[in-house]
Amino acid sequence: MPINIPQSVFDKYNDVIDSTFDIFGVTCKLVFIEKVEEISVTYDNVPSNRSINAHRRSTELYRRENKVIKEVEKTEDIKLKVYWDSKNWTKIGGDIVSPNNGIQTIFFATDLDKIMRAKKLIVHNGIQDQREFTFTKFGEPFPMGLKHDRYFGCFWERA
Repeated sequence: MPINIPQSVFDKYNDVIDSTFDIFGVTCKLVFIEKVEEISVTYDNVPSNRSINAHRRSTELYRRENKVIKEVEKTEDIKLKVYWDSKNWTKIGGDIVSPNNGIQTIFFATDLDKIMRAKKLIVHNGIQDQREFTFTKFGEPFPMGLKHDRYFGCFWERA
């Protein structure tokens, strides 16, 4: 005999969890890399970096054929719940081997696309002038909560 749980139970659960973002959530900064392509009419055949793989070096500007490609960092603020202590992390199955100084974040499913596109995360804008904590994703985000459709979690390692 199946048990029917009324939708009001799920609505109340979502309201309570949403309010924890206001209480325990911190504003963080996602950093994205955007590649801007500029057409160049100059043909300098002597590369400034004499290497076959000059475009793989970490420069903000590189040339391919007759186009100049420039990488630009963009940032966007996002509200996350951040867990610094691995004892407070949500267990997703098995033994998680995380790097030292790793964190777990919980966020809304509507922000999943932003998290997937982000190159790195700067945690807690409120203390950024004192200390900047930068992290990169450690694995894929995973669904959380009842019904697994409203919240996601993600592990991050120190960059």
